[in-house]
Amino acid sequence: MIILPYSEGDFDGVVALWRETGIFKPYNEPKSEIARIARNNNCLLYVGREAPGPEGRVVASVLVGHDGYRGWIYKLAVAEDQRGKGYGRKLVQFAEAWLVARGMPKVNLMVRAENPGARDFYHHLGYENAGHAVLGRWIDKGDVDLASAEIDVIVTYMEMTAPPTRPTVPLPPGKHALLRVENPTISFYRFLYNTVGEQWLWTDRRRMSDQQLLAQVDHPEVELYVLYTGGQPSGFVELDRRPSPDLNFAYFGLLSEFIGRGLGKYLLNWAVDQAWSYGPQRLTVDTCSLDHPRAMGEYQRAGFRPVKQVSKRMFDPRLEGYAPMHVIPRLPEVAAR
Repeated sequence: MIILPYSEGDFDGVVALWRETGIFKPYNEPKSEIARIARNNNCLLYVGREAPGPEGRVVASVLVGHDGYRGWIYKLAVAEDQRGKGYGRKLVQFAEAWLVARGMPKVNLMVRAENPGARDFYHHLGYENAGHAVLGRWIDKGDVDLASAEIDVIVTYMEMTAPPTRPTVPLPPGKHALLRVENPTISFYRFLYNTVGEQWLWTDRRRMSDQQLLAQVDHPEVELYVLYTGGQPSGFVELDRRPSPDLNFAYFGLLSEFIGRGLGKYLLNWAVDQAWSYGPQRLTVDTCSLDHPRAMGEYQRAGFRPVKQVSKRMFDPRLEGYAPMHVIPRLPEVAAR
């Protein structure tokens, strides 16, 4: 048996395995359940295959994760015709090693009362009754107060209807290069987007699949420009000509290490000049109270003017796993001053 991370091509095999072994329950719809697992940074679903590639049948599975305090093992299953080969033990040992590598000192698991065979299996591997009652409640019935999980956001929509009259902004001293990225790879784009946007809770494109994201960034009317400083990426701007006759600044930002060096002012003003070279009717951009505190001012100095503000409440993306918990959202009243 070969243990591999779950991939989309394993879905039918995993569902068949769970049905055969009794893991599948009607109230746990597999597609949404696996999608929920995939979004979680602290757990992974693994499958055991008879051979690598699609020709290898899925004969086992295990879900391993942790809550930052201790580890958990779920979804351990071995096909009926593959039992007695040590696959279950191998999966448990694999899960334990996964947890040890992440600094977890203890692992827990739950066994249904109607499954004494599983209880005996785990006892044989050294697992003991922890003496704790397991309490549970369904929280998907619409009776959970989500107010504490929401963030207040003010979105400011801005536009520019004529090219600005100003001198060209020079590059700050240093070795810089500004290049257009032709047919950006998903991995490189995610690096830029995630690294620049993490501290400002950019999550729209984190939510996209690779296919959805590729359709956005590899479009012939979407242009991605990356500024390099000392040979490494320092910022990027994404121009979207699809809203013709308008042109939209889809994304703009610097890596945190390069903020405060004057690079943002140069890149933004260069991008404005580049955008007007296409002869649009107007340029548009939006910013929000989660962005850098100087973002709106920089856009105004570049020639944009606010045209509308909208107050929104959004579910905290940190709780969804799309942003790290150490990022502290800026308050709208601070951003609006």
